[in-house]
Amino acid sequence: MSEPSSDQRVVVVTGAASGIGYATAELFRDAGDLVYGLDLVDTVPDKVRYVECNVADRASVDAAIAVCGEHGRIDVLANVAGVVQFGRFDQITEAEWDRVHSVDLKGPFQMMQAALPYLRACRGNIVNVSSVAGNKPQGYTTAYSAAKGGLTQLTRSLALELAPESIRVNAVCPGTVDTPIVAQVAEMFPTDLDPRVADRLMMMLPGRAISPAEIGSAIVYLASPEARMITGAILAFDGGM
Repeated sequence: MSEPSSDQRVVVVTGAASGIGYATAELFRDAGDLVYGLDLVDTVPDKVRYVECNVADRASVDAAIAVCGEHGRIDVLANVAGVVQFGRFDQITEAEWDRVHSVDLKGPFQMMQAALPYLRACRGNIVNVSSVAGNKPQGYTTAYSAAKGGLTQLTRSLALELAPESIRVNAVCPGTVDTPIVAQVAEMFPTDLDPRVADRLMMMLPGRAISPAEIGSAIVYLASPEARMITGAILAFDGGM
């Protein structure tokens, strides 16, 4: 086990095998941090330490955090792992509801709770990736919106609770990001999608979809010393949705 240098932070990123998590892990790595990339598959960036983890399973989370906390501290926890849901409310099964909530809400809860002793050891900070759907109402995303809305409020509540300990907790709420998981949403659109509801899913600012690295840059900033007086913030990164 090689020790991090005196100016290296220990950073834990979930969902690091693809999309926003992959880009975020790359950015922290390029900043000189010691990065642990948690996911179910080992496709994390080069020079990022892969740790297998199912964020929906408490035993898996505890085992992963024990590895990441091998140096006695975690300076940054970035909860990026997530799944999507899109479809009519009356067609959501109990299994689908549970799947979305176990990853998108229970997952970050378990990660934060397990990592807290290591965050306390260095007055670290947490950045959660919620969603525009957790910040504003969107049709056909009820299970996903409920989970992400819970994560948004969890972020705000925990920020208040941990502020006296100088542990910051913030969240980013992305809009349409160019990732494989978002590409799946188009395949879930109801064939009779109401155009008025569909309009609510569009970003107002013109141009291409948001890149994973753009969201990653926001995460890196919120985790940085430059953001030392920012906590409980819910950053809408959604092109005006």
